[in-house]
Amino acid sequence: MNARKTRVWELLLKIIAPVFMLMFLLQPVCAYQLVEVDPVNTPHGAVILIVDGLSSSYIYPEFTPHALDGSVLEKANAPNISLILNEGCRILDVRAPRTYTEAGHSVLITGYSDALSDSVAGSGTTIYDVVHEYDYLAFGIMEKGDFASICAKQDVILHDISSSINKPEMIIDTNIRTAGSKQISLDVADIMQNNIQTLHSDMSGYSEGSQERYDIYNRWAIETAIQVIDLMQARYPEQPYLLTINVGAVDCAGHYKKDSGYISTIEGLDPACLSLYRECSDSGLAFFFTADHGMAFASIDTKGGHQSDKYSWTDEAQRIPLVVSAPDVERGLIPGEFGQEDIAPTILEVLDLPGELVLSDGEAIELKDHASIRVLAPDKGKLIMEKDNAIISEVSSSELCLFRGLETGHDYTISLVSENDNVKSLEKKLSLRKSETIDIRPSIDSPKNDISLKDPRFLTGSVLIGIINITGFAFIRRILKE
Repeated sequence: MNARKTRVWELLLKIIAPVFMLMFLLQPVCAYQLVEVDPVNTPHGAVILIVDGLSSSYIYPEFTPHALDGSVLEKANAPNISLILNEGCRILDVRAPRTYTEAGHSVLITGYSDALSDSVAGSGTTIYDVVHEYDYLAFGIMEKGDFASICAKQDVILHDISSSINKPEMIIDTNIRTAGSKQISLDVADIMQNNIQTLHSDMSGYSEGSQERYDIYNRWAIETAIQVIDLMQARYPEQPYLLTINVGAVDCAGHYKKDSGYISTIEGLDPACLSLYRECSDSGLAFFFTADHGMAFASIDTKGGHQSDKYSWTDEAQRIPLVVSAPDVERGLIPGEFGQEDIAPTILEVLDLPGELVLSDGEAIELKDHASIRVLAPDKGKLIMEKDNAIISEVSSSELCLFRGLETGHDYTISLVSENDNVKSLEKKLSLRKSETIDIRPSIDSPKNDISLKDPRFLTGSVLIGIINITGFAFIRRILKE
């Protein structure tokens, strides 16, 4: 009987090993042709700093926060955050459609105003799905908002499964997608692992619930992020990436330390925000400063809230900051009211990455005077780009071409000339207002709804894996009958 079990396990290993090898090798790799029509300063990646529970009412100079009873609340004395507000492009009035953590993070990364964690789980729904199409890596350092579907979209994520400042439990998840990204992910994970011990040692000298613990908790996440940025700059300067950071203590302070503790925690975070902002600027990264929702208080010297009906209708709970700092994005104030769902498409626009967020109902905020066009085309022929009926670019066609540096507010024509008879076979026209994806392939070549059909390796792999599984189970059944 033991010999039979041994034979079964040996056979299972022989079957499973090639299956996993096939699955690993068949990960999609995007190779796109970049055409820079006019020179642009595309960021090398982006850092998104989400200050959990931070309302712009407490840091924007234009706003005065009020409690439910009408009392005027204290604002944060945060000179470094104020400097970031002044040096970046600041959007005045951004509203979270639903004022709690799961919804806020889901809307932030999908651009869908009704998003929840199940929306994040879908294929092609998030900014992470789009950046992966362009060979970016995605890293996360998240003290809150780290639900399973957002973790699954990261190549590496360090997150707190306890969401507790008094007893944090930091763990690291890795999702290595390609052979080329394996070493980078391992190096990033190594930095994160080393810093877990640092957090516990830094906190150990302070009592539970102390302001020092709240400040350390926030600063630690940002300091870890800076180390990741330093690593990528030193060892992997050619690898673009998206780094998402959630600092969770401001939200916790609003719930447990009353309005005064909430303000103190914002002020404790202030110096670290400037360090991260400067690091991004020095490393050629776009910097986004925002929040998932705000925080409201019933009166002075009370604990706050944001999700319940009592608080969710208030400006203090709905208004979130949005500051963007990136090359080609001018500093200044953008008036008007926008939704949190506009942030995800804006991030992609700043990165010059046209891509479809399949659920999004948000619109990119206009921050630049140029845009990009991604062209999906047959891989044989010549792509011609015309602006106002004048040819501005001619390139040999590849399956995916990315044209950057296109001036908005003009009419463009994209056409494909056959390599065999030099005849224009396909053509699309558009008036460019924002980055677009244009598909000029014949309908037979167009991708189906199922993402697995976009790459023939998935079809081949599925067939091979199916054959291996059927054959393996047949052998196992025979052994078990003996």
